Amino acid sequence: MKTKFIALALLTSFGAQAGVINFADLGKTGRYCPGDTLSIDVPRDHSYVERMLVSAEGIRNDGFIKVFADGELVHNIGIPGYDPDYSFRVRRDVKNITFKFEETCARILAGQIFSATETAPASYRRYRAERVNDDNWGAEFLEITRSLSQDLQYEKDFYSELWPQVLLPMKKIALLSNASELVRDERSLITAHRSLKMAKIINDNQVLLDRLMFSGRYDYVILDILRIKEDILERYDVKERNIESKIVELEAELDL
Repeated sequence: MKTKFIALALLTSFGAQAGVINFADLGKTGRYCPGDTLSIDVPRDHSYVERMLVSAEGIRNDGFIKVFADGELVHNIGIPGYDPDYSFRVRRDVKNITFKFEETCARILAGQIFSATETAPASYRRYRAERVNDDNWGAEFLEITRSLSQDLQYEKDFYSELWPQVLLPMKKIALLSNASELVRDERSLITAHRSLKMAKIINDNQVLLDRLMFSGRYDYVILDILRIKEDILERYDVKERNIESKIVELEAELDL
């Protein structure tokens, strides 16, 4: 019970800082049966969906509610479950969320879609994919590292943890990636290796992203970081769970 309370408190805190779409406000709660769909069009100003929280219960039998973001399955809710509150991440730009009900009728008691806002200070240069040349994300990632270093320098753990363990490795890989144009014959493989290392660093620092998210002040940075990661994974056709193994494969090819 305590764990659930903490999780809901964190989501509520995030919701207070970012955009929240409530199912009840859209008339999307109620009873749904096998074959039914529940469709929610996401407003443009809420298009980056960070997380969803759904309260649902099965009626009599076991069944499933499949959740799709723009046609791609992002979560499979098993009902009835031990806990009727289901929280899961989406972390992408979304135009439509669709629920498909299978094997049993269910009640959607409540639901919320949490989005991140994109408002950034005038001094910050937003990430734009069109500025990336020859798959080189270094300059864009370097700008994010610079901004975070300035914003977080007065945090009490900046010199003990944030800088040496997070920001410095980010800056190093950004500089290496930005220098890729100096490489000749093996440029494409080295660029791929450095780009995927960048994606791995983002994955490895989930705690920092959550910390920034719950502060509510750095949504624009989180959005840029996650979009860089998604662009890298899409470019090299690598699943998030396979980043590390692909890096090892490239290192073997490059004899690193």
